[in-house]
Amino acid sequence: MRPFLSAACALALFPSLANAQAVVRKEAAVFTGGGRAARVQTAPPGMRLRLRQPREFALGGLSAADVAELSAPGPRLKMGIRRALPDHVVATGAWETGADGTRVWRIGLRSPGSRGMRVEFENFAAGSGRVWIHDGVTVDGPYSGRGLYEDGHFWSGAIASSSVIIEYQPGPDAAWELEPPFTIRGLTHQVRSALSSALDLGPDAGAKDPADYCELDVNCYSGWQGAASSVGQISFIDGGNEILCSGALVATRDNSFIPYFLTAGHCINNEAAARTIQAYWTYQTPACGGSAPASRATSLKSSVGGHLMQWGTIAQGDFSLVLLPDVPAGVTFSGWDTGDPPQTTDLTAIHHPSGSWKRISFGNRVGDATNVVAGITAPGELFLQVVWNQGRVEHGSSGSPLFSAPGVLTGSLSYGEVLGDGTVCTIIPSVAGYSRFSNTYGYVQSFLENLPADEVLPGKASLSFTVANHAASAAQSLQLTTQTNGQATYKLRADAPWIQLGAVTGTVSAKTPASVAIGVDAAQLAQPGSYSSTVTIFSGAAPPQSVTVNAVVQVAQSNVNATITPKPVAQFGGRWSFQIQLAETAGAATHVTALKFNGADYSTSIANWFGTNQIAANGTIVAPLSGAGVFPHGDQYVELWGVDDLSGLAWYRVATVTFQ
Repeated sequence: MRPFLSAACALALFPSLANAQAVVRKEAAVFTGGGRAARVQTAPPGMRLRLRQPREFALGGLSAADVAELSAPGPRLKMGIRRALPDHVVATGAWETGADGTRVWRIGLRSPGSRGMRVEFENFAAGSGRVWIHDGVTVDGPYSGRGLYEDGHFWSGAIASSSVIIEYQPGPDAAWELEPPFTIRGLTHQVRSALSSALDLGPDAGAKDPADYCELDVNCYSGWQGAASSVGQISFIDGGNEILCSGALVATRDNSFIPYFLTAGHCINNEAAARTIQAYWTYQTPACGGSAPASRATSLKSSVGGHLMQWGTIAQGDFSLVLLPDVPAGVTFSGWDTGDPPQTTDLTAIHHPSGSWKRISFGNRVGDATNVVAGITAPGELFLQVVWNQGRVEHGSSGSPLFSAPGVLTGSLSYGEVLGDGTVCTIIPSVAGYSRFSNTYGYVQSFLENLPADEVLPGKASLSFTVANHAASAAQSLQLTTQTNGQATYKLRADAPWIQLGAVTGTVSAKTPASVAIGVDAAQLAQPGSYSSTVTIFSGAAPPQSVTVNAVVQVAQSNVNATITPKPVAQFGGRWSFQIQLAETAGAATHVTALKFNGADYSTSIANWFGTNQIAANGTIVAPLSGAGVFPHGDQYVELWGVDDLSGLAWYRVATVTFQ
């Protein structure tokens, strides 16, 4: 079985499968509004005051490496690629003052040929100021404070254009600043639009629906309209690419309308990716036979972001439950059934094939089968096998729901047949594997049953560590508290492999706070730089809490001074002598790997000449050399190469010796 997709590394999960089959089926529910409110959009000053186009920073076209990356087959459907921006990009922007005295900083960004862009902010600290991203028509924002997660780092929503404008309006008490209070770290260059060929890279792109010809318009099946409104397309940034998947809202037992979104584990399997999700709900035709939507930008959508609540690898069932920030009124929250549908049962899928608009497929359950998906065994008892009678599923359908009745979810798409650049419509029989909700339920039960839970709060919002020369600073203690007098059970999840937890679960009460040791694994932070991730705290169905963990990795680089004495070298009695001295002055041990004298290679003589090829931190080694015969008049050159012991950083030096 060839997969649409693959799974990432495993995370320890805690299933509770007991009596799962006895749980009463949950019916769907329609969300009429209220609850979590989306950010209120306001017009940016530049649009309101009709300011001229700002100065623009333009990237070049996509490189051959970028195109190769986007074109390469992979487990997930790539929508775009991340393009890094230089540190000095904000210097392109400028302050402007409108006719009404409004002061605003503005910059334009362009990525030629892009079908859409998202912007990555870092070190964001706008306070009461506001930041917008727009193209003169579509607006995203405003953003304020320290961004979406109060840690200074987030991705904006998408603007369907090859150029965007970023505007920053300071708060009323902000001092005049030469530069805005944030860094623009990168952007995504989107290559897939609503009606596109495999990749929108050429002048004729956009002429063909990427979905295969046998896919069915969901709006042509009136009995499935409610279920269809629970299905969304998500875009997110992970591994340097912007990815497209599908999924569905799932209801809690008490219809709390907490926006839990179920998709595939191979789609969303880390908190960083979950925080970049943008969900689209009405990316579909207006009615059966209606024209295809020109852009997903006009679709109703959720605010950007999310939190990863629970996930499982393909070997564990390939599922992911994400908490979205909000959803628009009118969407349906799917019901669910913890019992598996009998074989031959008619089943229905609603999804976004190849990143296209919403479609529907009809099939029935066939016999269980264990398959190998991207080198990982997908156990037959964890997946439902569905053979299609009408319609198919494709890349981009990943994570989409399987329904046993309108609005009753029984699985999520994990894998299916793929023909590369060919058509899936000609595959007969066409079989797809769906993660069984009967298995997923055991992992997400506390959320969907909305079990009473007391919030567990961290004593600090962030922790900072230093890793110097591969030695990490000591672990720190994080205090956890709660307002309940009873015992509240918590679970911790490290959202990066380099974060170490002293414990992953425990209990806490108002009278007895808990303390957990958090540290970093220096072995996984070999390269110098700044790293940031999170520890997420769960307490039943209570809102998750996050603690930002920062690590600054410093690796000392040696500084080797090469000197030759005496200067100049004189000849006495037909002989001459001199010495090469190598002194390390930065406190980092290193070793000499190569040596050339006037281009002649003497690397094999290093240990013999110096007595060693190692230079200790702040140490010195000396090579006393002498010769006889032809006197080499004039300047002679000694070239030396080396590598530092701790950092692995290479160095090169040239020393000159004059003979006269």
